[in-house]
Amino acid sequence: MMASRKSIKEESEIHQSELSDNFEGLKLLKNIAISSRGPHGKVKVIQNLAGGHVTLTSSSGRLLPALSISRPLLKLLTTSAEGQIQTFGDGGLFLMACCLNIVELSEYSLTGNRILIEIFEELMELALGELKSDNFLGKIHLSLSNTVQILSLVKTILSSKPLCKLSEDSVNHLASMIVECFLSSVKDDKNTNSVLILTAEGKSVNQSHHLPGILMLYPEISSFSKKKLHFITKDEKIVVALVTTSMSGDSEEVIQGRYQQNIEVDAEQTVIECMKSFCHCIKDCDVGIVMCQKVVHPIIKSQLRQSGIFVVERMGAKLTSFVQDLTGATPMESFSCKPEKYLGSLDTVNHVILNKKSYLHLQRASSGMNTLVLCNLEEEMVSELKVVCETALNTLQNILQYPILLCGGGCWETCLCFHIKQKVKENQGFILEKTKCTASALSAASEIFIKSVLQVAKTTGYSGAMMMTSFPTFHSWRVPLNSDDFDHDNVLTCNCGMVTEPAKKLMPVNEVNLTILKVDTVLKEEVCKLQQISQSKSCVVDSYISNVSAFRKAVFTAIMMLNVGNCLQDIN
Repeated sequence: MMASRKSIKEESEIHQSELSDNFEGLKLLKNIAISSRGPHGKVKVIQNLAGGHVTLTSSSGRLLPALSISRPLLKLLTTSAEGQIQTFGDGGLFLMACCLNIVELSEYSLTGNRILIEIFEELMELALGELKSDNFLGKIHLSLSNTVQILSLVKTILSSKPLCKLSEDSVNHLASMIVECFLSSVKDDKNTNSVLILTAEGKSVNQSHHLPGILMLYPEISSFSKKKLHFITKDEKIVVALVTTSMSGDSEEVIQGRYQQNIEVDAEQTVIECMKSFCHCIKDCDVGIVMCQKVVHPIIKSQLRQSGIFVVERMGAKLTSFVQDLTGATPMESFSCKPEKYLGSLDTVNHVILNKKSYLHLQRASSGMNTLVLCNLEEEMVSELKVVCETALNTLQNILQYPILLCGGGCWETCLCFHIKQKVKENQGFILEKTKCTASALSAASEIFIKSVLQVAKTTGYSGAMMMTSFPTFHSWRVPLNSDDFDHDNVLTCNCGMVTEPAKKLMPVNEVNLTILKVDTVLKEEVCKLQQISQSKSCVVDSYISNVSAFRKAVFTAIMMLNVGNCLQDIN
């Protein structure tokens, strides 16, 4: 007697844990996040226990999907980071590092979690208020007409991933291409799905290039030699029909809504006849190319080609979206629609051979669409480069709505910490009354909050340095730990590159007199100086909207984790 392949579900076994039981896992995750940040970050090698693909990365966009995490508390954090990456394409590592710093320091504190949570919420409001303030010296306003600022942003992103192994020339080359592609796609301060990224391994990064229009893989044409393609044209344009429903004969579309029982009726043949009628309508509209997201039935493909219509199939959803933006066509989801209302157009379609593969090069003037071909020596290097360039493009799209940048290299975080300290000092009475906590509890929570952010700022540079700051900007400087290597007569530039100070004016971050922050006129003068410097000098800058979002989510996720009593997990 054959045994059933179905296994009977056993009784659930609930595994219970508290925050303290997850500390080892949280510390490991924190180590991974902190050690991956910035240009001095360490590359991680990831492979599951069963073997399989080996992933090399220091990018949160590739790191998190490669990790298999089952513990609920850890999953809460990684889900929050993945949501940040999905929305902004950046900030995942910052979110994880900042959140876990708060959680770890809170667990070691003598103040109860409930009190800490209430104070953290108040401190978060103070921090967001400072970030929005015109007197905050950790941000600058961006002008889309100023390419120096835009290039600085892209270069900062490209330089942050060591696995890409980009030289200064390579960074400049890639940044120029990305900015050129981006600016060509901006119309009325809006940006669409404008840059398609292809990759090629085994070549130098400097061989990366971009083309107007879209390059689409088309293996049906031999890659041995270029082929001259001929299309039906109308008014010197190639008319495009974009179809998103299946043309393979398995369509479930209801035609005319009539049903009649007849054993001689072939359902597939009925659908094919419907598609043939659809093809006749397309032909009458002088369509030159049919582009289908899914499969096209051989009979239909043959009929279209006999009519002189070029056929492209199996494009997939992502490429279909790019084609829609390029051609201006509206996707046809039904064979009963009137094609003339849905058609788009192209200026030219050419056969191109790239890396011994056949591509179709689709172009339409003034579409703003570009294809970016990225090259690098190894598979993992080119995969990392693709993610970094996607992050750069996403960030550039975000600055259209939020044209503000933060001073990078840890400067905005350091500046924010001192502004929070000052605000806590000024509003101590109000905070104590609102939270009903003691002054010592407020002091402890503020120290945790500020120390957590400062620790993140330190991770952007190499570890063998001491972090220092200076009035009135409170940007951050890294000076050698060995005093013999430190000349007090030197003039040093801060980590973002916007502020220079004599070394003797710098002081460790824990030796700052906060009373000097009250000079508002000095702050306004410094804001103007930073703005002018950023417009003419290449600096290290970060996206305002992405980092503020990551900071907010980091604090809220930490609050949720500290608020957890027990984690219940069904391990059956």
